[in-house]
Amino acid sequence: QGLTGRLIDEITAQRMLTDAENDELTLKPERVNASRLLLELAESTSGANGTHGRKLRIDLPELAPELITDATLLRRVLANMLKNAVEATPPGGVITVGCADRGDAVEFTMNNPGEIPRAVQLQIFQRSFTTKGAGRGLGAYSMRLLTERYLRGRVDFTSSPQTGVTFRAAYPKDLRGM
Repeated sequence: QGLTGRLIDEITAQRMLTDAENDELTLKPERVNASRLLLELAESTSGANGTHGRKLRIDLPELAPELITDATLLRRVLANMLKNAVEATPPGGVITVGCADRGDAVEFTMNNPGEIPRAVQLQIFQRSFTTKGAGRGLGAYSMRLLTERYLRGRVDFTSSPQTGVTFRAAYPKDLRGM
């Protein structure tokens, strides 16, 4: 993705966030193949040196879970999750992305090596909180906002020196029934 594409993507993301905060987003539910969505996301991130020397490992079930949700919002949440994992992983490190059928929900996971300090954990979903410098701090905030307010799901994370950092986002299989 070139500079123009990244700028357009950033403008689109900012507009989506503003609309979400103002309760002005309109959902467009459609059938989504969870495995295919993750593969597309991984492919678009891996291209053009998007992983900056990090390795992506895709861990998908044999039978791809499907859900009916807003694909654009879900893609935005997962892209933010992956971007955060890439930025938190040292070059040569491995990021594992996956999805699983959890009965009435589909769960997406992203794991990277490392650990989030406790003080950061307590603030990670706050608007404008960042450890990365000025002009940042909306990714995790927008992940929670879009997931909980619009997609009727939940997003959380665990962090430990043994297992690294794992973000989980779970969504109902059919958003229309919520």
